[in-house]
Amino acid sequence: MRIARYETLHCAAGTRVWAFLKLETDDGIVGWAEFTDGGYSSRGTHQVVERLAALVVGQDPSNTNRLEAILRSATHEAEEGLNRRAAAAILNASLDIRAKALGVSVATLLGGALRTRLPVYWSHCALGRIRMSQAGVHPPVRSLDDITALGREVRERGFTALKTNVILFEDGAAKLYLPLWDPYGEPSLELAHSTIEGVADLVDAFREGTGDGIQIFLDTVWTVKGEAIPRLARRLSQTSLDWLEADTHDPEQLLAARGNGKLKIVSGEALSGVREYRRFFDRRAMDIVKVDVAWNGMPESKRIADLAASYDLNVAPHNPMSHLMTHMSAQFGATLSNFSILEADIDGVPWRDELVTPPVIEDGALVLSDAPGWGCEVNEEAIRAHPPTFEV
Repeated sequence: MRIARYETLHCAAGTRVWAFLKLETDDGIVGWAEFTDGGYSSRGTHQVVERLAALVVGQDPSNTNRLEAILRSATHEAEEGLNRRAAAAILNASLDIRAKALGVSVATLLGGALRTRLPVYWSHCALGRIRMSQAGVHPPVRSLDDITALGREVRERGFTALKTNVILFEDGAAKLYLPLWDPYGEPSLELAHSTIEGVADLVDAFREGTGDGIQIFLDTVWTVKGEAIPRLARRLSQTSLDWLEADTHDPEQLLAARGNGKLKIVSGEALSGVREYRRFFDRRAMDIVKVDVAWNGMPESKRIADLAASYDLNVAPHNPMSHLMTHMSAQFGATLSNFSILEADIDGVPWRDELVTPPVIEDGALVLSDAPGWGCEVNEEAIRAHPPTFEV
């Protein structure tokens, strides 16, 4: 069995674009991987994927070590960033091929599943509704009363956890606080007192809707930096928030946010490679470690998770993507002794379920598929039927 062909495909997903790699062998087995990224940072990623994929044509897809060595040899002078994400897509797709050839799941390939039900949190809760309203798919969220109603929906649908983002309300409309995504960029990221209090109001509104027993998480997605991270943590420790997720390349700021007596400090989704994670582990800067299988690749993700276990840290896979990445993350999480909780977007464009077999979620937990490979089927025609409206 040899890798014979490769192709990247893109699909419109409202305000983002889902990106997929199709890797095919000479005997017709197809492996899939998702490498969706956010915003402008993903522009042109598929070209890096295609250039690296050309290097493994003719190679045995079941020899993951050889493939990883080839890709590292080609990228070792600039191994992180887009190069790692592109190599990750190839390695992940090759694992799908290998598992399908053996008729087993990727979790089985990795040594076996430790659990078949994985707790799930509703990710981008409220932000997903806002983005879908922007895409003309969902009614807009306009007030804290709408947030409370969404909190009730989370409980009624059986979820035990949700994660929201920095959402503020003014003039009868919801505003996403994403200064770093401003078209001109916002270098200061100074966090105003009114913003902090607005976030506290958001958490309180969700709690009013969910009642007790539902975990509430907040992801600041690079909108808070430096001293603002511990300052925000101190204020939110006075609310019913359970975890604060903050992205930074400085472990000291996360360390300053820890130890507030309540909040779990969560980070790592944008870190690349085990060496970068080790800096944060050595400083005990996180309570929960986010690891993105699409961006690190399964082999490196397993190394990161195993290292985290040696520091007694639990891992929550990062997954802001389509159903394919949900299945990929589930196969990863199922094998970890230090698994925490699975991220999944519950809101999405109407055609989402047409692209990839939807995961089964019961009582707030994903039921692990034991079908070969990632445990799902990919509908290539459905992906092609919804091309993005802008250049990727």
